[in-house]
Amino acid sequence: MFKSIFVPTTGFSNDPAALETALGVARAFGGHLDCVHVRPDPSQIAMQAAGYDVGMGMAFATGNIVEILQEEDRKQTARAKKIYDAFRQREKLDEVNAPPCALSPSSSWAELMGREKDILLTQARVHDLTVIGHPAHWGVLTRETVGDMLVGGGRPLLLATEKAPGHFGETVAVAWKDTPEAARAVTAAMPFLTRARQIVLINIAEHENVTIEPVDALAKTLRWHNLSAEVRYLAHPCGSMHDTILTLAKQAGADLLVMGGYSHTRLSERLFGGFTRHVLAGANLPVLMAH
Repeated sequence: MFKSIFVPTTGFSNDPAALETALGVARAFGGHLDCVHVRPDPSQIAMQAAGYDVGMGMAFATGNIVEILQEEDRKQTARAKKIYDAFRQREKLDEVNAPPCALSPSSSWAELMGREKDILLTQARVHDLTVIGHPAHWGVLTRETVGDMLVGGGRPLLLATEKAPGHFGETVAVAWKDTPEAARAVTAAMPFLTRARQIVLINIAEHENVTIEPVDALAKTLRWHNLSAEVRYLAHPCGSMHDTILTLAKQAGADLLVMGGYSHTRLSERLFGGFTRHVLAGANLPVLMAH
């Protein structure tokens, strides 16, 4: 179950939807939200300022740039905390800093200083689930950082929509592909699948060697868990692969999409290049991913 839920905050417009989506998970499983804002340490700010200084020549002194960057960090942190406080007060969440706690959802706030990527990876690894805001408004979170969290975090990511849904997880669509990533995504999604009213397994043949047998076998495995799943198999996509998946999920009335996160050779595009990026950009439902 998803009891320990990590929510990285940015101070940007996608924070509210991420917090509300994470709360939806916490309500379903009696979970706790660990809301963390990462701040750069002084050495990182100095290095960043030096880069600006080189790029601008003598237009600014490094010391002035450091002050500007420090002030921007303070403002960004204050925005993130203000969004969190308003959310917690509106939802009447108890602020709890250590387990155990009541079965009702709770939350906590922390500001950690250091290298963002390292902190986010560590936090992702020690939580059951990480909830990230919609990629259109990631702000300081880069594609590479979020990709590293999925690939190197060893835990599932739940990507929120631009506006948090009132509820989700009643009808779960699984974008099945006969790969380790998709298999791990299904395993990660089992807490949602066991609660779902309807499960739809979507399988689209990318080439002539892809048959219906693997997805039928997955449906059989789910039946051993007393879960009934409908299989929707297409011998070829109707248009692009990502559009076909989203269309089938919409036709099924899905309010949660489960899929594997597929890596690419270039580090900076290991998650959000190509197929996965297009699915996330066009999805109007939360997407649970595992690598």
